[in-house]
Amino acid sequence: MTVQPLEDHEQAMPAPAGHAVGFVNSKPACDEVIQALVAAGFPESSITVLSGEEGVHLLKRAMGGSLWGETAEAVLEEGVLELNHDHFVLYLETANRNQAVAAANVATAHGGHGFSHFGIFTDERLTK
Repeated sequence: MTVQPLEDHEQAMPAPAGHAVGFVNSKPACDEVIQALVAAGFPESSITVLSGEEGVHLLKRAMGGSLWGETAEAVLEEGVLELNHDHFVLYLETANRNQAVAAANVATAHGGHGFSHFGIFTDERLTK
């Protein structure tokens, strides 16, 4: 995978708005999803991968302390469970809902699941 999991240096994470967040169960599947997203036109710089205990801390910083409501709480809970099972979280910068849906569709076709989109005013679950 050319996009490596982000290391936790206590840095701030971007707020969920403008992002699609989803999960991948293995490193090979994560590599495949990232390659497919890049091939579909998503720049590598727009993809953040979270893994392990560091990923838990980063995800909590990104999702916590915001007024994002039930979807954010569900994504945070599911993300922590996924990370504790040695799975991966993809935190993908998207310009709008249509781009988030396109990313979720590409990712799902290559092993991704549980994608949600966080817009400026709305957030929604896109895939199972």
